[in-house]
Amino acid sequence: MFQTSYGPFDGNSWEQLCQLVFKRKFTVDGYTHIPATPGDYGLEGFTKTTGCGFQCYCPDKLYPAKELYEKQRDKITTDLKKLQTNEADLKKILGSTKLRRWYLVTPTIAHNDLVKHAQAKEAEVRGWNLSILDTDFQVLVHDADHYAAEIQEMQLAVGKALDFGGLPTTLPVLGSSADTYQQNVMRKTRARLENRVPMGKLEERVARLYQATLREFLDHDAHFRRINDTAPTVHSRLVRLINGYEAHVVETCSTWEGTPQELTEKIRDGLAERIARELAPSIDETGASQIARLMVSRWIAVCEVDYG
Repeated sequence: MFQTSYGPFDGNSWEQLCQLVFKRKFTVDGYTHIPATPGDYGLEGFTKTTGCGFQCYCPDKLYPAKELYEKQRDKITTDLKKLQTNEADLKKILGSTKLRRWYLVTPTIAHNDLVKHAQAKEAEVRGWNLSILDTDFQVLVHDADHYAAEIQEMQLAVGKALDFGGLPTTLPVLGSSADTYQQNVMRKTRARLENRVPMGKLEERVARLYQATLREFLDHDAHFRRINDTAPTVHSRLVRLINGYEAHVVETCSTWEGTPQELTEKIRDGLAERIARELAPSIDETGASQIARLMVSRWIAVCEVDYG
């Protein structure tokens, strides 16, 4: 998925949203959707009275700025060429309308060179003297912010919470050594059980809980990868939720006056409840409980959860 300030998208979900936006914003201009079947004409819709053509593009994953620019640049080049290749078919679709503007609508503009490329292609396409283009034909690039109000309106209409940014949709990379994490888990395991278990059984219980916590910590990354591979949109929403909840974890640890085990249970149960509430039906209570156990084990290992 490609992360934007309006949420995660891939090519299909971005185009679906754009079509809803165009139909809402340009109704009075006679907006007409052009389905991709039976052919791709380099145009996904147009306004009949104002001659604006629209083509949507969103990558399926995050790319470095240079690579994203290259993909956006190539999209402009390829799809404008389709106007020439499919001139006869497009004339039948457009009727008396001549295109005055052609817009690439993409979540973000990766580099200002994309604007320069659009200007260069505009001059080239004008030189083709196509019957479907007006003499003042222009090539423009729009990012998501051009349609901010309409995007948010569409998201609210389908019951989707708005994303105002600020919370990353990736978890922080682990940077310490394995020994450090193991030492953290052992220290906190002992803290959770001391004063709760008779001395004669303490070491056995510590060893058992240590192994379980360490195993959950080690299983964490693989489990989140499976979620991402199976349901990338759910994964993005889940990680955003977790990153937001982490601030609550840090504050709770700083002000806690109960036992370490009570703190652990409060954080784990609170996270499970929030996941089940906000991500249902994609994640049920059983799945939420498993994720919460894995996440708390990670926080124990990397020190977001501490009992000092």
